[in-house]
Amino acid sequence: MFNKLRYKYQRYSSILKEIKNWPSYFLFKLGIHPGDTFIFRFKDGHSYEVPKKMIGPFRECFFDDQYLQKFDYRGFPSKPIIIDIGANVGYAALYFFRKFPGATIHSFEPMPFLQSVLYQYQQAYKNYDWKIHPYGLWKEAGTLQLYTTSTDDFTSVSGVMKFSNAEKKFNVQVGTIQNFIQDNKIETIDLLKLDCEGAEYEILFSLSETDYKKVKRIAMETHVTEHHKTEDLVEFLKTKGFQLSYVTKPETGHVWAWR
Repeated sequence: MFNKLRYKYQRYSSILKEIKNWPSYFLFKLGIHPGDTFIFRFKDGHSYEVPKKMIGPFRECFFDDQYLQKFDYRGFPSKPIIIDIGANVGYAALYFFRKFPGATIHSFEPMPFLQSVLYQYQQAYKNYDWKIHPYGLWKEAGTLQLYTTSTDDFTSVSGVMKFSNAEKKFNVQVGTIQNFIQDNKIETIDLLKLDCEGAEYEILFSLSETDYKKVKRIAMETHVTEHHKTEDLVEFLKTKGFQLSYVTKPETGHVWAWR
């Protein structure tokens, strides 16, 4: 209960502090303000149009600071290299760009419907060095079967493991992070972000020692699977020389790791 109240306090404090049109947002949240989308107008001049169904993920990135909260921003270079695995529609990437406008971000998303929205945001923010890769990452290249609640909805949930309300299964194209690093001659990864519904274990367990040395920070949402849980990744990343902070929930968790 205490943690839930703390997160609520942080979220609404951020909204009041950063959003210029916060009264309209609260009316929208209550169903009084009309429309299927809301434009968040930040006091620093940034603005983002968000569909009603995606307000939750947007809040997690922009107001809960889901991925950067445990890091010292001063430790980042002015032009960080960020790999965004499980980009969804791109809110994490847009948040990273807001913090680091000079960043280069590689976003990976295998779901076609989410890709289409991701490309729309990319076109709306053309000044950013935002590279979108329409495939997933896995321990090996080829195709991977995913289970999903829907293939054409913002709120769909997909994963490598079958879950109770998964209505469909389909194949997506996948590559490996090792091949991507090699093909693009990447020497440093300032932030490796993962939110890939259970695939995080195989991706990180299969990463080579050489490539781990290139990774400065990792931020991810973890998912309990049949074979693994958050603590497995925590112990594994400690062996790779990372310091860590993490939280666990019954089915998910969050991990922040840094050197």
